Amino acid sequence: MQQTTKYTNQPVEAFVSDLRSVCGYFDVRPAENQREMQGGARLEHRAGLELGRMAMDVQQVIRTSQSVKQDTGENYFLILQEEGKALMSQNDVSVMMTPGDMVLIDSAAPSEFTFFGQFNRQLSLHLPRAELHSRFGYDLLRGGLSMPRHDPMNIALYGVLAKVMGTEDAAGATNHYLREAIMGLLGAMLHERSGREDFAGIEADLGHSHALTAGQAYIDTHYRNPDLSVQDIADDLCMSSRQLQRGFASAGTTPTKYLMMKRLEHTRRGLDDRRAGRRDDLIASIAYEAGFSDLSYFNRCFRKAFGQTPKDYLRVIG
Repeated sequence: MQQTTKYTNQPVEAFVSDLRSVCGYFDVRPAENQREMQGGARLEHRAGLELGRMAMDVQQVIRTSQSVKQDTGENYFLILQEEGKALMSQNDVSVMMTPGDMVLIDSAAPSEFTFFGQFNRQLSLHLPRAELHSRFGYDLLRGGLSMPRHDPMNIALYGVLAKVMGTEDAAGATNHYLREAIMGLLGAMLHERSGREDFAGIEADLGHSHALTAGQAYIDTHYRNPDLSVQDIADDLCMSSRQLQRGFASAGTTPTKYLMMKRLEHTRRGLDDRRAGRRDDLIASIAYEAGFSDLSYFNRCFRKAFGQTPKDYLRVIG
């Protein structure tokens, strides 16, 4: 379900406003010092269904208990991850979503999506809460239910959603059948899951999620320390380095790579500020500020990440 939309930079506040108009009261946590972001949020109506399209490169999108009180929470959201990776947490369940994965979110309960500052696209199918409770009852519905891309139910739903995205929002038998097909598949998934929850898998996901989020938060705070090591992080978080590594592996990365990403992001922002005339530090000063202790190593890492040396980066006219 790829789209040709070209997302441009916009103020984070503008995205928050659009997101709330599409999905309800959610808060956005941008990266450190991030004022603008790439992405957008818009609402579409197809086959009698309401769909939200979201794209973003922020750190997190969250819905707190206070946020739930600020609007009605009238929908369940069936979310399809289209691009990037997102760690979804709701009802003590955490799921790492990659392209093609789906998850059911309850808008009447707190939830959290962590994007790690990487560009993400999601399709959100808005399913009326009252209708789902009427069709399936209260016992089967629970936010946090996931369908990985290889799940047969996911494959069937994906096929129907692809058909929905190719229709117009007009009355007709085809649209009615598409809507009923989605409801039928969702009901089949709920009944199937009610008889076979993999609690061991959920516990493992929770353990990995805790290690990942705790490790990420620690690195976000301490990445400027040039002596920071994986063992230091694990010791301070009262976990083994193996637990920490496994947590980051669930997101397809390592603590070392995430630490490097934070330091390189810091230097890139510093160079952007220098290029814009907001600071006049030496490149070396910016690198040391970010936690690099070896300038030659910094230059190699920067070139590998951004395709040019820091000096060449400064020469580019933004």
